[in-house]
Amino acid sequence: MRMRHIQSSRWRPSVRSGQRPIAAGITASVFLLAAPAGCALNQQGHREVGEALANYERRHASAVSQYAGVPKAAGRTTTGPATRTPQPVIEDGTLASLIEAALERNPDILASIDTARSVASRIPQATSLMDPMLLTRTLPEPVRTAEGDNYFILGVQQKLPVPEKLDRRGRVVLAETRMAIETLEQTRLRVIGDVKRAYFQLFAIDQAVLITKENQALMRDLIEVARGQLVAGRRQQEDVLRAQVELSNLESQLVELAQRRVTTVALINSILDRSPSTEVPPLSEYDIRRLNPRLDELLSRAYERNPELQRFERQIERDEQSLRLAKLEYWPDFTVGFEWIQMDPRGAFRPPVNPQTGMRPRVSQMSENGSDNWAITFGFNVPIWFERIEGGIREARERLSASRRQLRSAKNRITYQVEDALARIDSQRDIADLFATAIIPQAEQAYQVTREGYITGTSDFQFVIDNWQKWLFFRLQYYRTLGDLERSVADLEQAVGVSVIETQGANTPRSNGEGG
Repeated sequence: MRMRHIQSSRWRPSVRSGQRPIAAGITASVFLLAAPAGCALNQQGHREVGEALANYERRHASAVSQYAGVPKAAGRTTTGPATRTPQPVIEDGTLASLIEAALERNPDILASIDTARSVASRIPQATSLMDPMLLTRTLPEPVRTAEGDNYFILGVQQKLPVPEKLDRRGRVVLAETRMAIETLEQTRLRVIGDVKRAYFQLFAIDQAVLITKENQALMRDLIEVARGQLVAGRRQQEDVLRAQVELSNLESQLVELAQRRVTTVALINSILDRSPSTEVPPLSEYDIRRLNPRLDELLSRAYERNPELQRFERQIERDEQSLRLAKLEYWPDFTVGFEWIQMDPRGAFRPPVNPQTGMRPRVSQMSENGSDNWAITFGFNVPIWFERIEGGIREARERLSASRRQLRSAKNRITYQVEDALARIDSQRDIADLFATAIIPQAEQAYQVTREGYITGTSDFQFVIDNWQKWLFFRLQYYRTLGDLERSVADLEQAVGVSVIETQGANTPRSNGEGG
């Protein structure tokens, strides 16, 4: 019977029902207290990510030219008996094309871009209010009032933290967005460095292959010389056998170099996110750079531009905001709401007729005009568990201290990396110059003299082999030094955070011909 009575209830307007829009407007205004700050932070986060990605795209061309820094070189003349023609530059195998492909396709770079965008999308999540709570209350027994019976209450509640809490939460995520942007830049530098290191490792291997093949021809010529001496009766069979052993050893070195080349090509293909079987053509000659960077200038640029240091600074910024947010836990969160109370009017009481007067007594007619009621609710939590709040503050403070120590440690590490790379560049450049201008020409001359002496009978074959081995070793070591030099440049650029060209302002190329 009661259920039927509830279903048949109807809205009865009254003067008070006109106040409901006013109450709803007041509640809605309270809901929007923190909205402007959240929207501003959200726009700022997306703007910074957008600008960072746009800047990343704009820097593609300049990054390729600055970090490659190796214009096409003219041919180089070797100083051995055999002269090899320099190979034409194949565009797909140049350092610039490999760097460009890596910047466009490397999975780590693309993942860092997606991560930066995803972190920026967390800002509206951190600055938005929680979903409102819709509440209902059904009474099994009615609450009887003068206006009628109350069976059902419908309400909505919204939790409203202190606006500064939402602002601090947004700034925490904004700092994390900036950290993600610096991580993207750090990944970009690492990928460029990986490409350059693999490229010049492959360059040294290809040069070793060419030099080894040249020495195979040289050794075959020496075998013919030894056989001629044997036929003439001036030398013994062991000279021919010794030369044949050296020729076989060169063949084994070519097999080892081929295996190393396959491994290095697979490394390059993995960086470029392409099939491991994709061929990389033999690398052409290049011009090495005359670098004269100053340590103090490099360190100044590194402290200013190195993305790892920038990331730790953003991390400190995040932890400072987290500490301020933790201190705001002493402030309560408020809850406002609106309730609609359904009133079911009941019939007015009709007293019996007074037998003495023959009339019914007059009674109040309020129940006949009963209407639904409404209410505005307000509450707040009481932060009395101080141990929990103080624990959060201690955690945030210690995290901030740890981040500052990490920044100091990273700065010391970057300082060491810059100094180490610069020292290696200086020493490797001097060694390469020494090989090219003195050691290799002298070793070649010593070999030619002993070879002629062997033919004329004034020199032993052992001296010829020893001088030939030294000449071969010095030529191979020269190209290893060149590869190490450019790999050290890649290490320096990664530590500084910018290309050496950008740091130095200009570069002076010099041909890397042996003996030139």
